[in-house]
Amino acid sequence: MLTPTQLKAIREVVSTGSLRAAAARLGYSPSAVSQQISSIERLWDVPLLERTARSIRPTAAGAQLARQATRILAELDAVEDEMRSYASADLGRLHVGSFWSAGFRLVPAVLLELLQGRPDVDIRYEEGDWQTTLPAVEEGELDLAVVAQYGTVPRTYSPDLSAELIMEEPLFLLLPDDHRLARRHEIRVSDLADERWICAGEDTDAAGSLHHICAAAGFRPEIIFRTDDYNLPIELVRNGLGVAIVPQLATVDSMQVRRIQLANPAYVRKVYAVHRAVDGNPLIDSAVTALRNAAADIEQRIETEQVTAFAM
Repeated sequence: MLTPTQLKAIREVVSTGSLRAAAARLGYSPSAVSQQISSIERLWDVPLLERTARSIRPTAAGAQLARQATRILAELDAVEDEMRSYASADLGRLHVGSFWSAGFRLVPAVLLELLQGRPDVDIRYEEGDWQTTLPAVEEGELDLAVVAQYGTVPRTYSPDLSAELIMEEPLFLLLPDDHRLARRHEIRVSDLADERWICAGEDTDAAGSLHHICAAAGFRPEIIFRTDDYNLPIELVRNGLGVAIVPQLATVDSMQVRRIQLANPAYVRKVYAVHRAVDGNPLIDSAVTALRNAAADIEQRIETEQVTAFAM
């Protein structure tokens, strides 16, 4: 089988018409260049050069091989450049799935960072909870899943998957601004035993977390509204129709809703980036870094908002 070194030798000898000049271009000795060409002649039992005391001239086979060598080496250079682009994450494909609030607050910044300056990167996104996205990652339908896990609702991951912690977000109690407890900086959940509650769907992790928190406070919540859209609880709370507990990413600014962080450190929601443990896609590392940067920006912004609120 021909090697790139042999192809370079015949290309340069035919191009320059000289072993010495070809050797100077390649950084070899004239003898080494001559040996490379002789090895091709022995391999295929065909003369490539007409050698005289004064000159070297390619045979028809030598001229044709030089032309083919130019094409093949150019293609090899293109392949090498392409592989370098994949390795540096300037080329490739990444299919991301995420739950709603992370998709709303984290993913846009990630997509923007991955696509900036990378016109040849193919990024796809779809929304879904962990029950959908984790199997899709295992099956290779998604490259990366952003999933949430409540501190009171533990979960284990398949050994085929790698889960990297992106952020640990606190849970916030939402009260209407005119609520009797709205001026407090800290509230015991037990103080809200008689309230009407707004919660996610019955079989969700969010619902399981709420039931755990209320059970630890000694009561069972009266849930009158259920929705998996975090926009609706905020609107319902704003209108005085109930109270709710939501994670940091699901909170939005509202002048008529009071946000109070739950003090118990176990009452958190962790956000993970999950991918196949053996996946070598370099875009995954770039995406995980971008997710962490976006999470840090959100945490800083919310911390500033809290300081401002307490100062008012």
